[in-house]
Amino acid sequence: MGMSFREFDPHVLEQLKLDFTSPHARVNHGTVLLSWFIDPPKGSRTVLELGSGSGAISIFLAKTFGLKATGLEIDRNLRDISVKNSYSNCVQELTTFINCNIEEYLRDKSEEVYDVVIANPPHFVHSGVESPDERRNIARRTDRESARIFAFATGRLLKNRGAFFFLLHPRDMTKWFRLLEDQGLGIHRVRFAHGSLDKQAQLVLLSGRKGSSSEVVVEPPIEMR
Repeated sequence: MGMSFREFDPHVLEQLKLDFTSPHARVNHGTVLLSWFIDPPKGSRTVLELGSGSGAISIFLAKTFGLKATGLEIDRNLRDISVKNSYSNCVQELTTFINCNIEEYLRDKSEEVYDVVIANPPHFVHSGVESPDERRNIARRTDRESARIFAFATGRLLKNRGAFFFLLHPRDMTKWFRLLEDQGLGIHRVRFAHGSLDKQAQLVLLSGRKGSSSEVVVEPPIEMR
């Protein structure tokens, strides 16, 4: 028999009670896709989210799988909303949200390792039109060095054979493949997401393991609706 693949569930986060008073805290397609895609390996107990925004994904993983989740968020307001959201969803004992950047965490928590690392990093490693909203630029745009830090942190903070799950922009996919593989992170699953299946992919999901080689399965495409 061939492999079977889960059907995308666009309602996966509807169980959560989330604060949307800030426009920067809203759930978007990427948040829903990554939440649905994450499949923690058997025996996983801890997860680290690099750039946790309003905390929706970490809270979902704590609530759904009972994982102890740590989220790093550079925006203090979003970090505060994350804490509020954790209480609203009764997972405050399972979640920790820290207002810091990745480099600070690497320096201060250098001995920490996690079973799972997840990230929805800023997508536009390539040049593009900047938004007049500086907070939106931080959330959506990165440079090659910042992308390298995401990959390095994933390799450094993930336990051996631990799993990682990323959401990326398809135009940046090959750049991220190289960065992740340079950190000993083997890529195993790739799944493209489309607004319409007759149009080009808008997002790409990928996952893999630390300490393994890349043997990629391209899964059926997702039509977002």
